[in-house]
Amino acid sequence: MVSRRTMIAGGAGAAVLAALGYRAWDRGALSIGKGPAYEAWSEGQGHPGEGPTRPLHAAILAASAHNTQPWLFEPHEDSITVYADLSRNLGAADPFRRELYVSLGCALYNLGIAAGHSPEVPLPDIEDKPLTPNPPPRMTRICEQLLLSGQSRAHEDRRQEMAALAKRHTHRGAYLKDRPIPASFLKSYGFAYFVTDPGAVKAMGDVIVDATVRFIADREMSRDSGRWMRTGRREIEAHRDGVAVDAAGLSPAVTAMAKMLPDQDQITADKYWLDATDKVQVATAPAYGVFFMPDRLTTDSAIATGANWQMLHIAAAMAGLAMQPMNAPIEIMDRDFVQGRRNSYAKEIGEIAAAQGTGEDGDDIAFLFRLGYAEQDAKPSPRRRLQDVIRQRGFA
Repeated sequence: MVSRRTMIAGGAGAAVLAALGYRAWDRGALSIGKGPAYEAWSEGQGHPGEGPTRPLHAAILAASAHNTQPWLFEPHEDSITVYADLSRNLGAADPFRRELYVSLGCALYNLGIAAGHSPEVPLPDIEDKPLTPNPPPRMTRICEQLLLSGQSRAHEDRRQEMAALAKRHTHRGAYLKDRPIPASFLKSYGFAYFVTDPGAVKAMGDVIVDATVRFIADREMSRDSGRWMRTGRREIEAHRDGVAVDAAGLSPAVTAMAKMLPDQDQITADKYWLDATDKVQVATAPAYGVFFMPDRLTTDSAIATGANWQMLHIAAAMAGLAMQPMNAPIEIMDRDFVQGRRNSYAKEIGEIAAAQGTGEDGDDIAFLFRLGYAEQDAKPSPRRRLQDVIRQRGFA
């Protein structure tokens, strides 16, 4: 006969298991990178009959800083008006909204592919204006993207890119440090300068770690960046944006454990970010890439930087390579500039690049990233619904 004590113990154990099961479901610990917030990744090609909205399925899969997705689209019969949503910003971490405009450039590149333009066609005409600190959080018209090839079919030369859109994910995990990047890839994109010499890679990593320490020490930057972090299933599905634990580059087991734990306070989250930057991302990076621009603080330069990044990241995905922006040094440069402080990162990064025979004299550092072969596949980031990023004509 089962004793009363055994029955009570068994009941308590069942209750604990049930509670853990509910917690796992509620936090999405067993459905990493899956669920309604990730459905857009299977819809990148759109559907016949959607007309001018069809290319937007591809546009919303673009990269964006901290996955802020700061775009809005107004479809017309033969074109799409693209707006920047300046309310979806990183605050003190992006005082000029430079990274916001870089994100718009990524979306415009995807839109150009899906709208039927050939690779030789440049970005639509964009009014080039200097970026100013802390602009008001309003909608700003960027450009008009014409739709070609029946409004929905990608240009023949871009079909492979179109098919690869859903494979492009930011990879924050470990890379295979001793596996070299093919020289053919490094030589194929003249707008990017690559750092592969071990000494130069180490020096670049030191700059990135130092900038991350400074970023975390700046409470405004830390706070404004931290409000885009997403953890549990409910939060991810409610916002469908931000940096989710699912895409942090952890193993499935560690990701599940992290999602089961209570949300971290900002100090703990910053410590994890620094540890991941220093001990995983920088420690395993076999190479870095740099974009130089004549002036990073203009709309045209920022948007062109984003288009270049999107192009390169899609190409990397097609080649089986992983990539991750490592822009903390440039974010600190922007922060120092707006606060009237001198900054040495541009000089240091320029010297590292010059030591490898890359870079342009007098040009500005616009984007910094690492690349390599990853130990495991990256997970997708959440995406807002298409209807949430479409602006109807007449909307005030």
